[in-house]
Amino acid sequence: MSRGSETSSHRVSFYDVLEVSRTATLEEIRRSYQTLALRYHPDKRKAQERGDADGDERVDQFIRIDEAWKTLRDERLRRIYDAEQMQQAEECFVNEILTEADFERDPEQGDVLLRTCRCGGYYILPEDVQPGESIYVSCDECSLIVQVNTAPQR
Repeated sequence: MSRGSETSSHRVSFYDVLEVSRTATLEEIRRSYQTLALRYHPDKRKAQERGDADGDERVDQFIRIDEAWKTLRDERLRRIYDAEQMQQAEECFVNEILTEADFERDPEQGDVLLRTCRCGGYYILPEDVQPGESIYVSCDECSLIVQVNTAPQR
C-alpha cells in the first residue's frame, strides 16, 4: 500500500494517529476519528491562528487523521495496511513458508500469482517482488499470513 507511505521507520502508525489499538472495532475507530477531526479540522481554527506554524502543523495532523481514517475504515485496505505493518516490523506469526512455485498463475485475473488459503480466500503475490526477497503476504479473507521466499536472480 503505497498510498502516502513514507519509507521512514519512524512513521507513526495509523492506529497511533487515531489514538486506538490495533484491535479496535470500526465503531471505536469512527468515534476517535470524529473527535480528532473536530479538534484538528482547519475550519475550526480561530482566525488569528491561521497562517502560523502551529496552525500548519494542525493542518498536517488533520491530513494524517483523514488518511488513517480512509484506510482503517475499509476492511480490505485495513488488512493490507496491517500486513504491511507486520512485514516492516517483522512481528507477524507466519502460518506457512512458501516459494513462488507454490503459487498458480490465474489468467482471468491478469496473469496474477495466487494460492488458495485454507479459509477459501487467496494469497495474492505482488507483481513487484524482487528476486531473492522474502515477503509476507496476507490472505484476502482471513488474518493468516504466509512468508514467500522468491528465487534468487541467476
